[in-house]
Amino acid sequence: MTGMMLYFALGLMVLTVLSNRYWRRQLVLTRVAMSKLKEKVDDVTREVADVASDYGQLAQHHTDMEKRVQKAEIDMQAAILELDQKKGAAMQRYFVFDRNEPRPGRFWEVAVRFHPTAVSFVDQQGHRGWSGIRRFLLIADSERDARERVAARFPRKAGFEILEVAGCRLNGLTVNRISEHSTFRKPAKPEEEATARPQRRASPAQT
Repeated sequence: MTGMMLYFALGLMVLTVLSNRYWRRQLVLTRVAMSKLKEKVDDVTREVADVASDYGQLAQHHTDMEKRVQKAEIDMQAAILELDQKKGAAMQRYFVFDRNEPRPGRFWEVAVRFHPTAVSFVDQQGHRGWSGIRRFLLIADSERDARERVAARFPRKAGFEILEVAGCRLNGLTVNRISEHSTFRKPAKPEEEATARPQRRASPAQT
């Protein structure tokens, strides 16, 4: 009877050891699985955060685009209104002061009025007048330079009066040191264009 009890106790101890090892192994596998699952959860969390960040950027970009579209629509309406006003307004004529090669400076417009009754015939000789106000376009370094050049051509003693000297209000007029890139330049002469073009070699005659 005692031997059977010993065998039973030994078997129970072996069973306990095996069960303990089994459950420890299961615990390790469970921890590994939980670690992998946690890594997946962290990856998904980061992906969700990235998606949320991208969505926030897209939403901000969409808001900015809507603001730009609204501003563009307002500018377009203002441009259409200005165009209609300019169509209904009287045409403004400009006169080119001189047609020399491009010079350093900026474009200026000078308003000049002629008074035919305020000058004698002797002082008016050599100067051709006009009626009303003429606006001349010229390139000068400063307002003073523009005024002096116009006053030299249209002196006060001949009946001319400079009313205004201001920066040119016409769009698209630019001065560039390279004459080909300037909107105001003297056209080349035919002989200069012929000289500038490379001469082609005559092809040998076929026999």
